Amino acid sequence: MLETALASGVAMAVVLALRGTVRHRLGASAAYLLWLAVPVALVAVLLPAPRSAVLPMTAIGATMPAANAALAPDMATLPWALLLGGAWLAGALLTMAWLLRQQRRFVRGLGMLRRRDDGSWQARAAAGLPAVVGLWRPRIVLPVDFEQRYTAPERRLVLLHEQVHLRRGDTVVNALLAAMQCLYWFNPLLPLAVRRCREDQELSCDERVVARSAGARRSYGDAMLKTGLALSPLPVGCHWQNHHPLKARIAMLKRPVPGKKQWFAIVLLCAGLSTGLGYAAWAAQPAVDAGSPAIEGPAALRTVAAEYPDGADGINGAVTVTVEIDVDGRVTGATVQSSEPKGVFDAAALDAVRQYRYAPTYRNGHRVAARASEAFYWDAFMKSTAAPEGWADRGEYEWFAIDTSRSRISPQGTCQVSLPGTEAGVVICGKSRPPE
Repeated sequence: MLETALASGVAMAVVLALRGTVRHRLGASAAYLLWLAVPVALVAVLLPAPRSAVLPMTAIGATMPAANAALAPDMATLPWALLLGGAWLAGALLTMAWLLRQQRRFVRGLGMLRRRDDGSWQARAAAGLPAVVGLWRPRIVLPVDFEQRYTAPERRLVLLHEQVHLRRGDTVVNALLAAMQCLYWFNPLLPLAVRRCREDQELSCDERVVARSAGARRSYGDAMLKTGLALSPLPVGCHWQNHHPLKARIAMLKRPVPGKKQWFAIVLLCAGLSTGLGYAAWAAQPAVDAGSPAIEGPAALRTVAAEYPDGADGINGAVTVTVEIDVDGRVTGATVQSSEPKGVFDAAALDAVRQYRYAPTYRNGHRVAARASEAFYWDAFMKSTAAPEGWADRGEYEWFAIDTSRSRISPQGTCQVSLPGTEAGVVICGKSRPPE
């Protein structure tokens, strides 16, 4: 939600900054088409994020520090997520109720509609009419005094104006604007963007009418001056709002209509802006790991030492295991990726890793399944042993006996606690165990 709000907000700001200059140089239709960049940027954020190769974190027979568990505060973040979600939902429902009330108020103010011979409908009211009303079955609704208020040429131009709205699907555009108001009610730029978009919509419609009715600019201007403003907004429809750019519409009648070269420039500009903003919004998303379902390897909260198997006397070994982890950090599967020697230590590694527990992995604030790689090493001269005297009640260490005269493992680089053993050359090694 925040990503789409940010992308659409940036697109709105760009269009608001450009629309005045574009309308002055290329016409009202160009300014109206610029708004296509907003839904393009919004949809671009919903597309799959760019993929990049990210190497998974590998734990080498040990665990990450227990402090990493604080990176996934399950219960601490939950109330805030619920509160923010509830606030957004309440705002969306209130905005929807407000827009529905405006729509019903406008429609009720029309009174009983009467179908005319030309396919349009005539209301018993006059304010805000003529207009196109509705979404699924939009209708051209004319004021009660349509014949008395307008001359015959003016009536033809007024009907042509509303027919342009119908053919272009402007009521669908306005319905989408209403939906955005519900979803992004918290965006302070949105009310201004909606108002300016609907202004450009009316101006571009005027431009199309003038282009199709050469020599009728004065009659069209007179029709504008005779049209009354609406007392209530119409969220899903096209009408003369109470804050209407009448001065800008009259001034636009003096401008020449766009020619073929201008239309070519309009298409290039709008396509370029929409493509550029859409690509920027898509590329700004965090990259997704192309080879693993998680962004990075998760941190192990609990590990279990792999047993030295019977029948492997005097043999050193290594096994790398791929671990599948669910959204709660539990191991759901494990497979041997490589082992040396083959088959000797595989079962011991799998038995150990299935008892691991990981911190949940998060992507964009949501828990996701993850994959980790764990490596196990066996040294024939480093074996598990009981805790030394005086240390038995301290469970934060795993204890091993290392024959330093034959083992390849150095106690200095492996052990957090080193104590002399009962035999010559043997060191009792204590390795830190993360709390469960």
